[in-house]
Amino acid sequence: MKPRTATRRRFISQAAAGFAWGAAPMAMAQSDWPKAPIKLVVPYAPGGMNDIVMRLVSRHVADRIGQPIVIDNRPGAGGIVGTNAVAKAAPDGYTIGAAATSTLIATPLTNPQSTVDVIKDLAFVSLLATAPMLLTVNASLPVRNAAELLKYLQANRNKLNFGSMAVGHFGHVTILALSESGDAGMVHSAYKGEAPLLQDLVGNHIQLAFVTPPVVKPMAEAGKVRLLAVSGTKRLKLFPDVATLIEQGFDSPIFRMNAGWMGIVAPAKTPPAIVQRLSEEYAAAIRHPDINEQMMNLGLDPIGSNAESFRATYLSEKVVWRDTLIKAGIEVK
Repeated sequence: MKPRTATRRRFISQAAAGFAWGAAPMAMAQSDWPKAPIKLVVPYAPGGMNDIVMRLVSRHVADRIGQPIVIDNRPGAGGIVGTNAVAKAAPDGYTIGAAATSTLIATPLTNPQSTVDVIKDLAFVSLLATAPMLLTVNASLPVRNAAELLKYLQANRNKLNFGSMAVGHFGHVTILALSESGDAGMVHSAYKGEAPLLQDLVGNHIQLAFVTPPVVKPMAEAGKVRLLAVSGTKRLKLFPDVATLIEQGFDSPIFRMNAGWMGIVAPAKTPPAIVQRLSEEYAAAIRHPDINEQMMNLGLDPIGSNAESFRATYLSEKVVWRDTLIKAGIEVK
């Protein structure tokens, strides 16, 4: 063997051995994960649908992985505060985040304060469920369905207020479309979470909003609010007597949309093995019969996807949302 060839082979062999030696601690560290509690940042106030679901599912995941998952509510700026916290966290598998259509699509498209690049700054973990919402009004409004609401809006131009959880949120663009179709001139207010929004709806500071089924259920049963319609194309198991907007003659593509979805993300550069483990554990939790039934009782459609499927959903729906926001007259980035 020529000296030069032998030297080259020794170099390659030593480099490979060095790489294996360097990679071994990393692989070992990932196989040892988790060794400490995991923080789950929820970019909404406690008590809303996203918060409820994350607590429900994460308790099951925590039991499976043998470490607590601690909920860290970070509301503010339409989800920007919490989402930024996840994007800037160490990518070590010990900080993950709750995500929704509003926090990953609507807010980044409409809010100049949003600086997170979803594709570059976050890793997709699992899409947990899709989430329809209920068009809800203060009980003082003399309306029983969406058609009566539209007539009432037309008869009371510039007198009513509506709320949503962020500019560009499903509840914002959908009611805005309803308002514009009736030339109602309603004023919009954005809230830091669903619980304070519902408080103002009950208190008649706002007169209508889209809210999630489990959060509004007690207020509806107490007669403090009235449910007029459900988003999407299917009635809810939780409220089978509430018709969809489509059934009530509102056939715009906006009214056919579900309110969105909720899922789990992690900081970009989180080790792929950890992302995969998290994805598998959250998907397994969603498939558990008890969790699955509870999710449906909350008015959700359980999914439990893998990371790749979640990413594909995000990319395809972002295009649809951009078009919807533009048609609603909202400036997008």
